[in-house]
Amino acid sequence: MTRFNLVIALAFCSVTLMCTVTKAVILTGSGSHLSVPANTMPNAQNRTVAGNTSSGPWQGSWTTPAFPDWIGSFNVIGPVPAGTTSPSGISEYDFTSMPTGELPVGTYFRLGDVDKGSGATEVITLTATDSFGTIMTPWLDEAVGVGGYGSGLASSIAPDDLPGWSYAGGVYKFDGTTVPGNPNVSLALTNNVGITHLSVTRSSKFANFSLMAPVPEPSSMAVLVFGSLVMLKRKRSPVGLRAHRP
Repeated sequence: MTRFNLVIALAFCSVTLMCTVTKAVILTGSGSHLSVPANTMPNAQNRTVAGNTSSGPWQGSWTTPAFPDWIGSFNVIGPVPAGTTSPSGISEYDFTSMPTGELPVGTYFRLGDVDKGSGATEVITLTATDSFGTIMTPWLDEAVGVGGYGSGLASSIAPDDLPGWSYAGGVYKFDGTTVPGNPNVSLALTNNVGITHLSVTRSSKFANFSLMAPVPEPSSMAVLVFGSLVMLKRKRSPVGLRAHRP
């Protein structure tokens, strides 16, 4: 491997680490409200949708600048579980067509507007499968980012603005009935296990769920570009020409 290629590889590893290095805390047990993370919503790419959004089937896709393991498409039977035009019900995800044959570890699971603002019972339930069958150990980590949208502001998010949760037997339940009012809050959790199939059930069309692929942070991309330019400059500089001392 040339010095140039080595530096590029190291720079890419540095970018990846800077984008993913966080202290993960496994989400288990139960509570009235998820913990409010210190970070805002992460730099990520939402999936695009093609197909019948109201009843399915449909296909979700990610493209560059998402990381390579996410660039591709997955298939879903059932409505897109986001937006008030999609009815409540079950959506079954199949990730086996993705580059690694599964939804990679570190995907952002975005929950949006899971509260009591609509007056409906807003609950989202998630179950997942890997290559060995139904995942029976806690497979999500605590929220890594939070933000406001619509009339909500990220800086004003309070602890009771986030929904309650429970975990039992591989099933996660996020319950918006513990949230007073309509704070317009979204949050992102991450999976700590590769997933081949995912089942999403929402009790109300007002509760939203989507998946987002991580993308390099702008500052990390700048590091990579700068490192590449430096090595190109050094590679083109004449070698073997040294000044002779008298």
